[in-house]
Amino acid sequence: MSANENRSLSNEKEALLFFADISGYTQFVKKHSFSWTHGQFIISELLKILLDQIEEPIKVSKIEGDAIFFYMPIDLTFDQKFVSNKLFLFFEAFNNKKLTLNSVKSCECPCCSNVDSLKLKLIVHSGKILIYQINQFQELSGLDVITLHRLSKNKINKNEYLLITENAFSRISYFKDIIFNSNIEKYDDIGNINTFVHFPNEIKESNQKHEIGFLDKVIFKTRMLLYTFILRIKVLFERKQSEIQR
Repeated sequence: MSANENRSLSNEKEALLFFADISGYTQFVKKHSFSWTHGQFIISELLKILLDQIEEPIKVSKIEGDAIFFYMPIDLTFDQKFVSNKLFLFFEAFNNKKLTLNSVKSCECPCCSNVDSLKLKLIVHSGKILIYQINQFQELSGLDVITLHRLSKNKINKNEYLLITENAFSRISYFKDIIFNSNIEKYDDIGNINTFVHFPNEIKESNQKHEIGFLDKVIFKTRMLLYTFILRIKVLFERKQSEIQR
């Protein structure tokens, strides 16, 4: 066995794999493209609040458009309760951020008025990963990484859920008083995957008030205006550059 092969095997680890996907993103873009500067701000804020929940020993692998791929190496100090609680904190933080966005929206554009249409889908799998380096980028590979991403295309007909594969469920095994539905996802190239699915209680944002302080509102709106202004300038600059190149 070569030195490179030995190095590759030494980088193979057992891990929990997570894929957090903002459901409704594509339709959000298609329907509201003319007000997309506000839409991009909204998506960025929701991604940021999810990233804020990721802490050691959980690590971010990469942001994939409207989704985040992250993982947690499994070792002797693996804390099942920590992982279980963290899964539900993602949904809580996501929905609280949506309430904040509704509370401080500065206009009635289609994007600002349709924040409620965005939902969170969280997929969890467990298996082996191979960590390798390409220039300054750290990449993850392996069949279980492929399986996790394949599970984002499933037969669940709801927009907000927590899907955990049987492998991950047995690893975590700490879900007190949480109701899961058993399910099977079938893929020609992977086979059958046993899963457990939980549907978080839908928060009726329209019936809830989420008050924040006046100063916080001013700061938030200023950030939104600055972000959308910079984004518009960037788009105009790129369009101008494109015209010059023609």
